[in-house]
Amino acid sequence: MPPVLIVGAGMAGLACASALHRAGKPFLLLEAADAVGGRIRTDLTPDGFRLDRGFQVLLSAYPEVRRQVRLETLRPRAFRSGAVLRLPDGTQTLLPDPLRNPLALPGALFSPIGSFADKLRLAGLVLELLPRSADALLQGQGSSTLAYLRAGGWSERVIERFFIPFFGGVFLDRSLSADSRFFRFVFQQFVLGRALLPSLGMQALPAQLAAGLPGDCVRLHAPVRSVEPGGVRLQNGEALEGSAVVLAVEGHVLDALLPESAAPVAWQRTTCLYFDAPVSPGKGDGYLRLNSTPASLVHNVCFPSDIAPDYAPPGRTLVSVSSHGAHGLEPAAFEKRVCAELKEWFGPAAQEWRPLRTYEIAHALPPFATIPRRPPPKGVWICGDHVGYPSFNCALATGRATGERLAASLA
Repeated sequence: MPPVLIVGAGMAGLACASALHRAGKPFLLLEAADAVGGRIRTDLTPDGFRLDRGFQVLLSAYPEVRRQVRLETLRPRAFRSGAVLRLPDGTQTLLPDPLRNPLALPGALFSPIGSFADKLRLAGLVLELLPRSADALLQGQGSSTLAYLRAGGWSERVIERFFIPFFGGVFLDRSLSADSRFFRFVFQQFVLGRALLPSLGMQALPAQLAAGLPGDCVRLHAPVRSVEPGGVRLQNGEALEGSAVVLAVEGHVLDALLPESAAPVAWQRTTCLYFDAPVSPGKGDGYLRLNSTPASLVHNVCFPSDIAPDYAPPGRTLVSVSSHGAHGLEPAAFEKRVCAELKEWFGPAAQEWRPLRTYEIAHALPPFATIPRRPPPKGVWICGDHVGYPSFNCALATGRATGERLAASLA
C-alpha cells in the first residue's frame, strides 16, 4: 500500500503522522523548510541566543498537550502568574495572581486596574469556566470578545488596562474582535495551567514529536507544487503516489494548493524584536510586561532568559519585544520608534540594548471559525488550526483526529 502523504510538518502534520505511526500505517511527511515545526521554530544565533520566531508560550493545561506531549522532557520553565502593567500615565503596577498566591489577594483587590466590582466579576468568571470542558466552551454562538466583556458589565477601565493588553497579545489583536468562545477557552487554560517555555526554545516541542517518528518517513526541503489524482507533485517535478493526501499546511498555502476551495482568511500579524541586554530589566521577577498606553507600538515585553536561562549566553539577557498588527512603517523607522518607546518605558538603560533580530510574521494566527471551505477532492484530507481556532492545541487536535480517522479508513 502506498504511504499516506502528509504535506507540512508543523504541529498538525506531526500529530497526524504520530497517529498513523501508532496505528502501524505507512506515511511520508513532506516539509518545504529545513526543519519541522511550521510556525514554531527557534533560531540559535552564533553568540548563543535562542530566538523563537515570534513570542510564544506553551500552555500546560492545553488538552492536547496533556495527551500528546511529554512535558517533563522539555524541561519547561514557567512564567510567574500575573503581569506588570504599564498604565496610560506611564507608571507601572503589578497585577499579581491571587489564585496561585493567596497572599497576593490584597494587592490584587486594590490594584488600579479596575473597580472592586470588576474583581468580583473576575472571580465569578473563574467559577463559571473552571468546571466546563474545553470543547463545551468552544461550542455555541459567540460574539466579539469586546462585546462579550461589555455585555458582562466590565468597566472600560479594566478592559483598557487589562483585557486589551493581555488578551490583545494572545489574539495579536488589540481590538478584541476575536470570538468570545475562544476567549473563554483561553481564559480557562490560563487559570488551569501555566505559561511555559521549553528550556531549549519552543522548537523543542515539534522536535519531540518528530523524534518519535521513523527518520526515513520525514523528508525536508520537499516543497509541494500541486495535488494531483493519487498523490502530489513536488516543486522539482517529482511525482509521489499516496494512498491519501493530508494537507497540514497553513491556510494561505492551502489556498494555493486547492484554489477551488479557497475562502478568504484575514490573518493576524505580529512583529517580534529581540535585543541583547547586559543586565535583566526585570531583575529576574519572571513577569510579562504589558503596555496599556494607547497608540503605542510596543505592546508587550518579556525577558525569556529570566525564565529559561539557556535562551541567552551566560551573563547576558534576552529581551523580547512584540508589536501586533500592521504598523505601516519602513523597517528603520519602525525600529527607531520602538527603541524610543522602550527608552520611555525602561529608561536610558534601554539605549544599551543591542538589536539581535526582527521577525515580521504576516501569517501569525488565523481567525477563529474561518469561512467553511468546499469539501476537498476525494482522497484529500485537511487539518490545522485554520479549520478551527488559532492555537497549536487545535493544530494537534485536528492532526491527531485526521490521522486516527485515516488509519481506520485504511484498515
